Amino acid sequence: MSTLLVYPSPDAQLSLTCDASDRALGSVPSQEENGEWKPLAFFSRKLTPADQRSSVYDRELLAVYASVRHFSYMLEGRNFTIYTDHKPLIYAFTQKHEKCSPRQIRHLTGSVSFRRIYGTFRVHLTW
Repeated sequence: MSTLLVYPSPDAQLSLTCDASDRALGSVPSQEENGEWKPLAFFSRKLTPADQRSSVYDRELLAVYASVRHFSYMLEGRNFTIYTDHKPLIYAFTQKHEKCSPRQIRHLTGSVSFRRIYGTFRVHLTW
């Protein structure tokens, strides 16, 4: 069965679910309609050899960063929620930037707050 994509609604609540593996990253933006999350699009890309040698933390952070950039046309000016399965990313959005590498600082811009929900983690961002 194939997945049915919906058209974006300017008033709907948005979320972005991101994940990374050893070789690729991907995400899906969704909007809430009648209590259900409906996918708007899909994004994935292969990691470069340099990215494949990065830590899990850096790959998961890159997945969020690349996904937000890829879907910026949909997310700019809107509040949205990021879902990830990587718990250390919670701390990424609250740590002091002096402890981060320049690459990590670029990937952490735009954060507001976060909260744990059902084993995934929610990060509220305003672009």
